[in-house]
Amino acid sequence: MSWETFYKNHKFKEPSSFAKFCEPLLNNVVELGCGEGRDIRYFISKGINAVGVDPAFGGDYVLKQTAEKHIKETESPYCVYTRFFWHAIPRRTQLKILKWAKGFLFIEARTTQDKPKNIYGAHKRYLVDVPQLVKDLKSNNFQILHLEEGIGFAKHKSEDPHIVRVIASKQ
Repeated sequence: MSWETFYKNHKFKEPSSFAKFCEPLLNNVVELGCGEGRDIRYFISKGINAVGVDPAFGGDYVLKQTAEKHIKETESPYCVYTRFFWHAIPRRTQLKILKWAKGFLFIEARTTQDKPKNIYGAHKRYLVDVPQLVKDLKSNNFQILHLEEGIGFAKHKSEDPHIVRVIASKQ
């Protein structure tokens, strides 16, 4: 199933738990890989200047374009937010984002310890090696403010993925 088809058939009304977790720290934010924009809608409802970017979906507050095109053509906002996107992009794109981001970075992603059940179909994944992510962040002048990993953070239907949550700021 393509992401375009997925977002036509699945509408999420509630923000993710990661969005609620990060919301107090956010302002002037772009969400890369935002899907149909459920977290963006939540941020905007809280008075946060926010826009989403996703190649499979466009609409209110969501630009239909790739993350690579967006970071090439746009100056980084103060906050870059990614939820379940970091593990969907190759490392070269991850590194481009790390160079582009200039303020805070928020990441929630599946780790190499995850065993995806593919309840919505199989997708190419670049499961996150947490020690490598830490090295990448530090080598791009980020200070890690919060890092936790495990299960129980992003339960959905029959899945309880092993994820990492990171909040970092560029020094």
